[in-house]
Amino acid sequence: MNAERLWTRIELAAIAALIIGIVGCVIGIAVSGASVYRAWLCAYVFWLGLPLGAVTLILVHDLTGGAWMASARPVLAAAAVTMPLATLAGILVLIGRAAIYPWPATGYSNGWYLNTGFFILRYAIDFVIWNAAAAYALWAPRGLAAGVPPGLRWASAIGLLLLAYTAGFASIDWVLSLDPKFWSAVFPMILGAHWFNTGLAVALMAVALSPAGVLERKHVHDLASILLATVIFWAYVEFCQFLIVWEENLSHEIPWYLRRIAEGWRGVTWFIAIAGFFLPFALLLSDKRRRAVVIAAAALILSSRFAESAWLVIPDLPLAPSLWLVAAAVLALGGLISLIFVRRLRHGPLPLAWGQAR
Repeated sequence: MNAERLWTRIELAAIAALIIGIVGCVIGIAVSGASVYRAWLCAYVFWLGLPLGAVTLILVHDLTGGAWMASARPVLAAAAVTMPLATLAGILVLIGRAAIYPWPATGYSNGWYLNTGFFILRYAIDFVIWNAAAAYALWAPRGLAAGVPPGLRWASAIGLLLLAYTAGFASIDWVLSLDPKFWSAVFPMILGAHWFNTGLAVALMAVALSPAGVLERKHVHDLASILLATVIFWAYVEFCQFLIVWEENLSHEIPWYLRRIAEGWRGVTWFIAIAGFFLPFALLLSDKRRRAVVIAAAALILSSRFAESAWLVIPDLPLAPSLWLVAAAVLALGGLISLIFVRRLRHGPLPLAWGQAR
């Protein structure tokens, strides 16, 4: 299939998803207004992974290098362009925070942290830092396959540290604070790996779907190796948190997992484990050079991360939104983000500094 026609079809699919999603959200507002905010949180948590993962990978490459960036650079740049929209989507969560989080109306011992004013301030800090990092990832002088000049690597290192810290606190703010009685020091690494896997899986699928020569197939192999390593890390930190909670057996922590392995969520839990780790692990170990295998593994990981976004959010909500409303929110936000991503990939010229590989 011609690559131009493929991306055009994806654009049309994104527009259709956007329209269907908006219609679904409008119906949701008419039927049960507050539920739209709860569904939107699931969509927001999932789609944040695309720009966050892409920007992180660009900054990591600045420090480590790798020929694979020659194929990944246009895709990662297109993903980084979606950062303003992905971060602005959090405003709807702020508007509906009283219908989502229990702490605005109830006093907790950690109320100095979980309060509306500080929550909004942290969101504003995240917005500024993440968009500044995306702008740096897009416009700092780089070659197509080379990172920033040595004199700028300190900026990439600082950017990575800021992304890590802010993403960690964002995971506590948006997800972990849904149950203020539950605490896990491992959780920021779980959601951080979740977001990185999401961005990398989308980038890898886009690279693998493009016409490939011998060099590009080598790049797909390298990117698949990175994805395999980060999927293993995600599975490791997920298991660490479960093991710690199980061993401690504390009454204020155990319910967090009991809600997620109860009837109705048990199948989702198994799906996340199988599609998010076991199947991709087997596929990527078997062959990281065949595009069909790599695309299948990335698609499985994406479906798992979508399921995990709902799995992390919905069991702790005061009232669970309907699944069709969650799907509508994911389609509305995802359709717009995907449209921007694909159009940038097709039509957006690379910055001048990327004109030639160094």
